[in-house]
Amino acid sequence: MAKHRYFDTRFWSDNFIANLNPLERYLFLYFLLNEHTNICGIYELPLKIMAFETGIDIEMLPKMLKRFEGKVEYINGWVWVVNFIKHQDNGSKDIIKGIENCVRLAPKEVQIRVEEHLKKK
Repeated sequence: MAKHRYFDTRFWSDNFIANLNPLERYLFLYFLLNEHTNICGIYELPLKIMAFETGIDIEMLPKMLKRFEGKVEYINGWVWVVNFIKHQDNGSKDIIKGIENCVRLAPKEVQIRVEEHLKKK
């Protein structure tokens, strides 16, 4: 089944994005739009696959990921795009149910981080 993502063109004027270098912007876009992503923005993605699909040297990825702290968390081979859920159409009960089901598929340690983040808001 094909997945489609709608992309907010204001992305380019976001202060965080504007302060990234071009390679960091590319990696950030990859986290939003790659074929592994899903409705909750939490998905398994080994560094080896990330490196292969982006062409970025595998040794460079952990350094780049540190730059994304608070925006993209990398937890034991799992990606969590922190504000991904907030940009979904949360008005639909089916979307909300899909997001909840998706989060439940993540490892417990990822679920705990997500829950802690949501409690802070």
